[in-house]
Amino acid sequence: MHDYLPPIHINVTGSLRGFLKKMANIAEKVGTFNVEQEFDALGTSGFDVVNLRLIKSPQHRGLGGQLIVQPEAKNTVAVEIRAERWSPNDPPTYETYVAEARALIGPLLSAYNREFGMRHRMTVPAKRKLEPKLSPQSTELFKRFAVLANKSGLHPLDWRRFYEFVRDSRMRRPLPDEDMVRLLIREGFSEQYACQIAEVYRHLWEFKQLV
Repeated sequence: MHDYLPPIHINVTGSLRGFLKKMANIAEKVGTFNVEQEFDALGTSGFDVVNLRLIKSPQHRGLGGQLIVQPEAKNTVAVEIRAERWSPNDPPTYETYVAEARALIGPLLSAYNREFGMRHRMTVPAKRKLEPKLSPQSTELFKRFAVLANKSGLHPLDWRRFYEFVRDSRMRRPLPDEDMVRLLIREGFSEQYACQIAEVYRHLWEFKQLV
């Protein structure tokens, strides 16, 4: 199963649009990027994007980065890395994605800090923090199900414990299918079987909202 890719951002003081323009100018001077600046993109006021496409990528095809400011952002610039084709794994691993973000955006940000006397840095969530989590009460119910479950084919009593987990979990919203699959795989279920159980989980949750 592929890795979750981290939401990377830069905390910026002052004008976010001004920061984007300065970063774009630095990238243009470097000469290794095709730089595109889109302000009020898609006709949305305050939605600003700088595209930084590598002219020549040694490993990944069509590699580039984006600096994105959302209209509601106050001091945050999002960093996203994209490629037409990642190598050797597509989609990329967490490690590959983060390494390319640091390689592409890190030097530009360092140059910006030197030129303007700032200390901005990229914030990258640790891989473990991206993994799905349940509340303590839900975790206890899920563990009771998973520890006793026949991982290759759930027994009726296993299903009963799974139903109890769904029924008694005090969660405002269900886990996304992908998160449930990850939790099940982590407990020893095959990916194929975990996907089947996750589908049942979603239907059970929908039914739970009706009763």
